[in-house]
Amino acid sequence: MTKFDKDFPKLEMRLDAFFDAIDDEDYKLARLIVKKAVRKFPRHPVCFALQGLAAVFIDDDHTDGYLFFKQAINSGYAPAFVYFNFGLCAEKSGSVAESLAAFQNALDSASPEELHQYEPARLHLQAIREQLPEHLTLEQYLIDAEIFEEGVVLLESHKFSEAANCFTLLLKSQPEHVQSCGNLGICQMYLGDHLSAKRAFHRALAIDPDYLLAENNLTMLKALEDGEIEELPRFGITDFYAEKEKTSNPATELNQAISQAMANEQFDSIEDAQAFVENYMNEHNSSPNTDMLNLTPSQTHKLLTEPFESSDLLSWQFSNVTKFTSAPVYWLAVNLIGALGADGVKCTANGNLPRNLCRSLFDSYMKEFAPSFIVSKINKEDDFINLHVVRSILLIAKLIRKHGGRWKPLKSTWQLYERIQQGDNTAATELYQILFKTYATEYNWAYISGNESDCAFYQFSIGYSLYMLRHLGTEWRHYREYQVLYEQAFPDQADSLSELSKIEFPSQYIFHFWFDFAWQVGLIEKRESTDENTNGFSKEIVATPLFTELISWHI
Repeated sequence: MTKFDKDFPKLEMRLDAFFDAIDDEDYKLARLIVKKAVRKFPRHPVCFALQGLAAVFIDDDHTDGYLFFKQAINSGYAPAFVYFNFGLCAEKSGSVAESLAAFQNALDSASPEELHQYEPARLHLQAIREQLPEHLTLEQYLIDAEIFEEGVVLLESHKFSEAANCFTLLLKSQPEHVQSCGNLGICQMYLGDHLSAKRAFHRALAIDPDYLLAENNLTMLKALEDGEIEELPRFGITDFYAEKEKTSNPATELNQAISQAMANEQFDSIEDAQAFVENYMNEHNSSPNTDMLNLTPSQTHKLLTEPFESSDLLSWQFSNVTKFTSAPVYWLAVNLIGALGADGVKCTANGNLPRNLCRSLFDSYMKEFAPSFIVSKINKEDDFINLHVVRSILLIAKLIRKHGGRWKPLKSTWQLYERIQQGDNTAATELYQILFKTYATEYNWAYISGNESDCAFYQFSIGYSLYMLRHLGTEWRHYREYQVLYEQAFPDQADSLSELSKIEFPSQYIFHFWFDFAWQVGLIEKRESTDENTNGFSKEIVATPLFTELISWHI
């Protein structure tokens, strides 16, 4: 047994303590745990993993996370959670091949009890498989991705012969891989084999007629042969194939519109020009935008930034609601508080809720709501993710606390619970309002998925998303209709997974906002799609009577 092997039990206890601190959102304690572990065991593989977790969960630094997780794996410490988080970091860093391979390794190394935790990895890999040509396996795709990335590195280093070998090899398994065709042509062009270069560029254009760089390179080769230029320009890393230009930037378009409008005017002073721009902006901000469901930019901005303070746009009628008691988040909160009792229950060694309590609530929850869960048996709190979320919300709202090794309600919370049990509707609506606002504004939606920036925007857009529900929610509609309107308003948030043709998966926005938040707080119902050509992930949603009760719109 090596020294590293002897230290594993101690460090895995610190790993558990780190996760508990993150669960409790005690980031100061989590950082201290990592610091002490690294100081005592500076080169231990588990410490590399701990530093990777700290980079991701505390600092939101996926670049450092990528490096630390890679060190852990290369040092021989590679449980499923390390592979999974390495995959997320690699994806953020643009390393597609490493990301997909890590996701596959996470699934391969996870125990049957852990598999549900890595469902995003499975769905991601399945989505990739559906997009691949029939002859191409995911395994070959991963090999090809590594070859392509190696070829690009060689190309950037002006090692054209070695790079050409990479792109030629890749084209054997993927003859229509347009990037490899274009890059092979560039290699051959700079190696002096102009005939082969032309063939590669024409082949690329046959695959993608919009490949402008191939046309430009063909034009440059003709100019060289005709004597119009004496030599090829110096190769730069931006010369090889890039993706098509993304959707134009609305801010750029607005600036161009202002410049065009000002070009038709004459100003006697800078003050006049500034006044013109101010008037133009005021008119722009007060004009309805069809992409935003006829909201003005000012109204959209208020819905995004102040959904609970914009009384001129909408009113929240928490005191008037009556249909909230069947909302899953409320049901779970009330039943969890009741299960804890006034004196609380003993925590597990990891600081979580005890297994038997989780199992009991899970069984009751399944009978009440019959949701589609991947797990059928609960061994720990994390297995019942909806309960874990509600426990976190109650903790953030200071309705429960962990003290002296026990989870227990605060005295005021237990009094509120007793009033609810006595039929006090005011107490019930008070609890629902606390749960709703805490879930909407304080609970971190990225806590489960780890996708910090995207989840922040989904959470940020609550006012606008519910405005969409006002327009579409009067009848059952497929979730893709909401996705279309969302991407129309926020094109930068487009999710390619929602556009798969053979098997359609909900985007992360649909999962996080509609299937999680909106359903949990009782604002929508969801059901299997009535379209026979869709799969099990395909759902339709409709607004509930609670949604109509809760929000009065003034737009």
